[in-house]
Amino acid sequence: MFDAVRNNKRVVQGVLLLMILPFAFFGVESYVNSDVQREDAAVVGGAKIAQEEFTAALRDQQDRLREMMGEEFDPKIMERAEVRRQALDGLVSQRLLIQEAQRTNLTVPDARMSQIIAAIPGFQVDGKFSEARFDQVAQSQGYSRDGLLARIRQDLLIRQLYAGIAGSSFVPASLAKRWAQMQQEQREVSEAVITPFEFIEQIAITPEQVREYYDENLKQFEVPEQVKVEYLTLSEAALAATMDVSEEDIRKTYEADQSRYMQGEERKASHILLTIDASASPEERAAVRTKAEALLKTLRADPSKFAELAKENSQDPGSKDAGGDLGYFGRGTMVKPFEDAVFALKPGQISGVIDSDFGVHIIQLTEVRGGQGKTLDEARAEIADELKKQSARRKFAELAEVFSNTVYEQADSLAPAAEKLGLQVKTSPLIPKGFLMPAPFDNEKLRDAIFSEDAVKNRRNTQAIETASNTLVSARVIEQLPASVKPFEDVQAEIEKQLGLAAGEKMARERGEAAIAKLKAGENAPLNWSPPQDVSRAQAQGPAAEMVRAIFNAPADALPAYLGFPMGNGGYAVFRISAVKQPKEALDPQRIEAIKAQLDQTVSQDDFAAYLGSLRQRYPVTINSKVIEAVKQQ
Repeated sequence: MFDAVRNNKRVVQGVLLLMILPFAFFGVESYVNSDVQREDAAVVGGAKIAQEEFTAALRDQQDRLREMMGEEFDPKIMERAEVRRQALDGLVSQRLLIQEAQRTNLTVPDARMSQIIAAIPGFQVDGKFSEARFDQVAQSQGYSRDGLLARIRQDLLIRQLYAGIAGSSFVPASLAKRWAQMQQEQREVSEAVITPFEFIEQIAITPEQVREYYDENLKQFEVPEQVKVEYLTLSEAALAATMDVSEEDIRKTYEADQSRYMQGEERKASHILLTIDASASPEERAAVRTKAEALLKTLRADPSKFAELAKENSQDPGSKDAGGDLGYFGRGTMVKPFEDAVFALKPGQISGVIDSDFGVHIIQLTEVRGGQGKTLDEARAEIADELKKQSARRKFAELAEVFSNTVYEQADSLAPAAEKLGLQVKTSPLIPKGFLMPAPFDNEKLRDAIFSEDAVKNRRNTQAIETASNTLVSARVIEQLPASVKPFEDVQAEIEKQLGLAAGEKMARERGEAAIAKLKAGENAPLNWSPPQDVSRAQAQGPAAEMVRAIFNAPADALPAYLGFPMGNGGYAVFRISAVKQPKEALDPQRIEAIKAQLDQTVSQDDFAAYLGSLRQRYPVTINSKVIEAVKQQ
């Protein structure tokens, strides 16, 4: 979320994945057993990681996994020790880096802070930084404005430390060139495929073999318990769609809080920073100020030189290469002396020498934007949507208790609750136990409830279960198919076909391996070779990846060379490598540079992982194993 190293091509990808401010700590239950809630999750060099922080990391981890896996995501994955350990390891790494950053006195200049905060989408409205939005996010997460700024600064310090370590990694250009050559290498290959179907007439599967396989593999033919349910859903989102909002309400809302629809004024400025160490002597401070005054005199004479002089003299690493450009920012993101100077200037003007805790600045204001408000027409849709959501939220709060009580008190049917609340009873398809289903049956609690003894045997409504934020569901089993094993007669033909294919695969492999042995011995083998074609490493993608890797891993010192490869369809391929071709044209310098960048990144991440390992020696780490294993009982 924070682009703290956007001037560094090596961006943190894996190790720092958990070091992002948690802006979505809601809608997910804790996975920590109450028996261990009072204990710390870990202690890192004396700094404690509380249970609440570990729970938040699990929520963040779950959100990422849900986004990556989509409909295939099962919340039960969060019960796995390795997933829980990964979340805790991320927090441990964070603590290690924070302590090391403090020990080495790393700092983040306020100007850089402002630049980064203004670029974070979560703090923007209509693509622009909004002070109101920043305050709203801070409040929603339990922070004061200063508290959130401190948290962001801490995150940036960690990333600065990463950049310092990973940025020192180096891959020689010669290695990148050799790697590029390997990538462009081609091998001339012919193939002969032996299929299992060539042996059909030689294969005889007996009824006894089929029956024996069935008896020894009954688990393979099990059918899980299945239920079909009626279900009822009460959701804030559905209620919002039914809400009516009057034009009068929209107008009153707009007039009552018109400032809310103002676009906050933002200013774009550049600066030249000359840092002054806190321990600097009066003489050293005077020398820095003298240099700043000389630069200011030059700029007064020729303001067009600002970017040039910033690149040559500024000591702000975040803006120096951009000619001192800090981008747009609003009030409250810079230290006060800097902010006061910027908001006192007119576009094009250059400030005097401004003192701050970081040194002295010379500032040029380049642009001003915002400060205008939306008209009622422009804000109408936004206000109407907001009012509908507010009404739906109040309505949901009123109806949630009615919904919960009704499905519980009249547990033999969902109809009373549906009639009372104006909801529609829906019917699910058959739901197999232990399988992930679409919403709302992707919720683990709901799945467990519909397969409970009370739901299956007594056909009672489940309790109202929150399957998503402000969404309640109750279900009632109307049909149940117990777990069973498919009858032998139903799977006999399938087993016979499966055994025949397995026998054919075995015979195809044996023939292929025998042919390779003959070819390597200089003898002939009766194979139908395809015309030769060139194969490159770039083709090692998708289903063919493993096969291509096998071709390039095969020794090619003596040609022709031969190798075998089992195909996914049960066949067996024999490959003949007849030539190894190197590119004739010169290697593209841009390609070599791109490969070097990739290798640099891989090496830098490995180096940083090793660095984290060394920090564990400096700052002892104690893990509470109970939180890795403990899962809340449903």
